Amino acid sequence: MSGARHGPTLFALATLNMLGHAAFTASRLTGSLAAIRLEAPTVVVGLLLSLYSLAPMLLSIAMGRWIDRVGTRVPMLVGATTMGIGLLVPALLLSIATLCVNSVLVGLGFIVFHMCVQKMTGELADGAERVRNFGLLAVALSVSGFSGPVIAGFIIDHAGEGATFAAAFAASSVMVGVALALLKWRWRFDGRTVSVAPPAPGARAFDLLRTPLMRRIFIAVTLLAAAWDVHMFLVPIQGSRIGLSASQIGMVLGAFSAATFVVRLGMPIFVRHLSEWQMVGGAQAIAALVYFAFPLLDSHYGLMGLAFVLGLGIGLGHPAVMAMVQGATPAGRTGEAVGLRMMVANASQTILPVLFGSAGSVLSVFLSGSMTFAPLFWGVALVLGFGGWSALRGGAARDEDGCGAQN
Repeated sequence: MSGARHGPTLFALATLNMLGHAAFTASRLTGSLAAIRLEAPTVVVGLLLSLYSLAPMLLSIAMGRWIDRVGTRVPMLVGATTMGIGLLVPALLLSIATLCVNSVLVGLGFIVFHMCVQKMTGELADGAERVRNFGLLAVALSVSGFSGPVIAGFIIDHAGEGATFAAAFAASSVMVGVALALLKWRWRFDGRTVSVAPPAPGARAFDLLRTPLMRRIFIAVTLLAAAWDVHMFLVPIQGSRIGLSASQIGMVLGAFSAATFVVRLGMPIFVRHLSEWQMVGGAQAIAALVYFAFPLLDSHYGLMGLAFVLGLGIGLGHPAVMAMVQGATPAGRTGEAVGLRMMVANASQTILPVLFGSAGSVLSVFLSGSMTFAPLFWGVALVLGFGGWSALRGGAARDEDGCGAQN
């Protein structure tokens, strides 16, 4: 398919996803800092962040099948509306309970929205052009990943006393409102970009993992999701422990997203010279080095530098692995495969914050200051290092299976 032919659709998808993602990332930062301000223990902060992913983890496969069946327009409208409600609840009344409601509704609404965008983007092209399209979509996500936390951080620091978190949640709801208005009155695509036979009756999502190739791809999905989620969870806690302000923490998270923006602008070059497995393996290796260094630094600019390097690696790996999933998926099951990927990613987002929050509470008894979470950072570095080594070592053989950059 011609990239120019689908340019307007890709632009619309990127814009809508950027607005939804900015609200989502702003909500995660605002919610975690609000919980810290309410003197919630670390394990509760971890629980709040895990709730963003609990419902998507349980429902993403079913939502993928729904999207395959009805198209994307109705699910996107439902997703945006759910996000908007979730953001308004803590804006009106801030408490741990309303933060939990916010986490569940925003997480569920965004994942429906995001799955629709991913399905349509993957179906616009194939092969190397699919990787480039996901790269362009990822550029938009980098912009929103940067702007969401930074905007939320500055609003929290500079809004009037007593209205800091309410103002940040309200600003996020405005972003979702703009996306909803554009979807309802400006871009009316329904997402039916391909016509294929439905899957056989009784087909199960986990049947997609029967091939060795798909299993290897989903291991890579899990590791990259963990690399991203550990950063989003531990940076606000680590920053608070070393005395950073909300805006400074937002800038650290923003540096990560700025780096993903930079590296994704170069995706057409990387696609020409690297296989998808080389991009994924390189991303994991870079993340391992960064996580080893994270607890060794306690300055604002030091953490920003590490976050930027991490963003370069993760920003390179995510578009490649998204293209790999859809390239290896049977026709007619794209939404289901995206749902399975989202289930795996959201399992990471659900389990890791609770696990690390609980571990952090235990470690705080024995360690203090910036080194409290050092064993967690180093454990993640070890796993990612092994994953990167495995992907790079076996990349050539795996590309021969049919999932290389030259599909």
